[in-house]
Amino acid sequence: MRLIILDNVYPPAEDSWQTAEVLGWVLENYVGGSGTLRIIDVGSGTGILTLTAIEKAVSKGINAWVISIDYDVNASINTRLNLINNGLYSYADVLSTRTLDAIKNNARLKVIVSNPPYLPGDWFEDWRVFGGSQGNEVIKQIVNYACDNRVDIVVLTQSSLSNWEETVELMGMCDYKLVVVKTSHYFFEDIITMVFITS
Repeated sequence: MRLIILDNVYPPAEDSWQTAEVLGWVLENYVGGSGTLRIIDVGSGTGILTLTAIEKAVSKGINAWVISIDYDVNASINTRLNLINNGLYSYADVLSTRTLDAIKNNARLKVIVSNPPYLPGDWFEDWRVFGGSQGNEVIKQIVNYACDNRVDIVVLTQSSLSNWEETVELMGMCDYKLVVVKTSHYFFEDIITMVFITS
């Protein structure tokens, strides 16, 4: 995987690589069969999760289609550049939109993956890292979409500072089962990547 990182785009950090690792594991262990594997990467940034998903699917002989979404136009351009640079552009569509606003209901998605802005703080101060006053506003939008549309697998990364337990509770209320949790400690927080599957 070759990555170009544009100015003002969130560069892959520990949380990005942790999410990519867990996503690769999910695609290896929970995905197979015929048909097109439909995945949405919410908050694509440089496109690291999109690239991970496509590379893993292609290596398994699975036809994949990823929709990469980011609010920031620069991030969408960065994702597109990395797809082209890695010869994978034909497997993805890149959108610059707010969360899942542009995705119609009942899109028959297999996987939603996101390493969204999750620190508590003003979203308008820096949307790359702050996810609203509680840090989980973007995650709640993803949870609502997943619950309303019965997405099979949801992979989310969150901080211990942004009430990840509430995410588990909300997903459980929609009959999702938490099957994997990977946690890493960095400085003042734990980075938690969670995998939910429909019951």
